[in-house]
Amino acid sequence: FDFPIDRAPTDRSRSGSMARSHSLLLPLVALVFLGQRAFIAPRTPGLRSSDARLLVALSAGGNSVSTGLTWPSPEAEAKLREVDGIKLYPTHAWTDDMKPIVPASKDIGATPVVIGVAADSGCGKSTFLRRILGALGTEVSEGHTAIGDMMTVVCLDDYHTNDRAGRKATGLTALDARENDFALMGAQIEALKKGKAVYKPIYNHDSGFKDPPELLQPNKVMVFEGLHPIYDEKARSQLDLAIYIDIVNDVKFDWKVKRDVEERGWTEQQVRDDINKRLPDFSKYVDPQKANADVILRYEPSDQGLPYLKVKLIQKKGGAFPMITLKKDLTLKGSKPGATLKMYDQDWYGNDVTVVEMDGEIDMDNMEAQLKEIESNI
Repeated sequence: FDFPIDRAPTDRSRSGSMARSHSLLLPLVALVFLGQRAFIAPRTPGLRSSDARLLVALSAGGNSVSTGLTWPSPEAEAKLREVDGIKLYPTHAWTDDMKPIVPASKDIGATPVVIGVAADSGCGKSTFLRRILGALGTEVSEGHTAIGDMMTVVCLDDYHTNDRAGRKATGLTALDARENDFALMGAQIEALKKGKAVYKPIYNHDSGFKDPPELLQPNKVMVFEGLHPIYDEKARSQLDLAIYIDIVNDVKFDWKVKRDVEERGWTEQQVRDDINKRLPDFSKYVDPQKANADVILRYEPSDQGLPYLKVKLIQKKGGAFPMITLKKDLTLKGSKPGATLKMYDQDWYGNDVTVVEMDGEIDMDNMEAQLKEIESNI
């Protein structure tokens, strides 16, 4: 299939080079791992209707009420129950009639393809998944979880054991493994892959509370995105493909400054302090997952400096990812700074990998011709 992808955002506050590198590589990765061939082009400013629906779907709605519980505590332990060997922490706001795994409403006819997308908060997971759904042209139902006619996207923040107030009480961040219910996560991913339905917890980002779980049916493609999809062995063993979005600190700071100063009114120092505060837990619990990923999308400053970017597609040899290679290295001119594409092998955390790298940006006045040149070289 040839999936046209609209033009990339031209918001220079997020850097034109980021938008163009992102729009080029992310749809390519998304569509290749779905076994399709894509014609890749940047996107127009703003969100398409399908993007808007996805944003709605990822936001919890309705009345949200705190459980008033923190795990661990005597009050929460008194309400703990177990079903089929799975502990149901009361902080997930279970109702008495709920079971964590139940029969599905229908047989989807095939084993779901299960994909994990890991990254730090604010590092492009939602953009990545909007590109996939947009490329597929899938309709997305409204609700907390994004559910399309062939793909469901689950936000793993839903498996935070405590709500926002509970984490303040424990003094732990959401990045800390102790604040995440990996036993339930692994059991439910396994059940969905076996074609069963689950009552999945909900973390309401608007209120900071845990809302009552929702009934989630299996789908042809199940995507689990969040901080830890590759961290736990049980969950990781269910993945057909593990993707890690790797943003080096200089780029992360540049992106977060542009977002948080504009949207939240923060100062640059507040952004830096926030990143540094999260860094120990990020380094301990999130970043090590890239060693077990099949493919890594890595963002570094361009050799010509920020705001230009160097984007690397790091592919584990012999892994689940359908290998993308270049017939030859390319140099694209016509704009400042121009772009170079090259391919090479290297060692990545003890794994043999092939890297396809793009440094700089394509010439937007000659975009179609340059994209065709890139596509013909893949």
